[in-house]
Amino acid sequence: MQPASQVETPSLLWGLDPVFFAFAKLYIKDILELKESQQVPGIFFYKEHPIKQVDILGTVVYVREKENFHSYGVDDGTGVISCTCWKSTAPTELLYSPGVAAKQITNGSKDLDEMMRELHEVESDKSKMEIGDLMRVRGYIKVFRQQREIMASTFYKVEDPTLNIQITRMFELPYIYRNVYDKPFTVPQHLKNSSEEQKEHNIVTQTRLVALLSEKVNDFLTENKILNFYQRELEGVKSLIAVASKSKDGSNSRQIHNIFKEAINLLLARGVVFRKGQNQEVYQVTDQEKELYKLTLTIIQEDCRRQKL
Repeated sequence: MQPASQVETPSLLWGLDPVFFAFAKLYIKDILELKESQQVPGIFFYKEHPIKQVDILGTVVYVREKENFHSYGVDDGTGVISCTCWKSTAPTELLYSPGVAAKQITNGSKDLDEMMRELHEVESDKSKMEIGDLMRVRGYIKVFRQQREIMASTFYKVEDPTLNIQITRMFELPYIYRNVYDKPFTVPQHLKNSSEEQKEHNIVTQTRLVALLSEKVNDFLTENKILNFYQRELEGVKSLIAVASKSKDGSNSRQIHNIFKEAINLLLARGVVFRKGQNQEVYQVTDQEKELYKLTLTIIQEDCRRQKL
């Protein structure tokens, strides 16, 4: 069983865990209970280990055949999982052309087409499973209609009349769990520090960007003697857009809009601009000699009226 709450390792560090690149030999029960990553779809976690591909061995308990693939239910004693196994795509026009059967084999050796045809027949026989066959599957975990399944990259029937392969697997899995999967994956401290510093750097950069943009907006308003404006009008000024687009978090329209909003809020806090009247989307530029005096006088007069009432 896995802990209820797990803090995911950042995806950039997954490659440090050798389990990530291996075909993890897991019990089917654990595969069905793996927690899916919130960062990358199709990646799962067993404890702190990122898992993307697995290796299972079990008995076929059901068979479903489609046009291009077989779907086998594989049971390893802990659970059952569906495995999608694609049918072989052999060059039938070469292997089964009319001329192939008529070819003569000279010098007691088979020609290449004949050997390829026999090889394809053997491969086809090995890839067709029946209920009760022992089967090994390697592939990627996939979620289809809210059900976990394995998309096989390699699969074959296992001949094990003496049970040697199954017994070896029974001893191998507990050893791997104990020495690999159940041990926590720890990121080296210097990489943790680098990751935290990068996050802090991004935050500082974002703050500086908003401050820089607010200064640029202030200069733009002063130079062009603008008395009032809408935020969307500033978002159409190329020189201001060039500053807002330097964000570390990206430069899509929503992010640029939010950066402009934060920059204007800074100007509001400093008293450089203000809003009055019913239309709160219009920003008024403060005239230190006129508007600020009039607005202050109006506020004082309204407060005095309230006190009299």
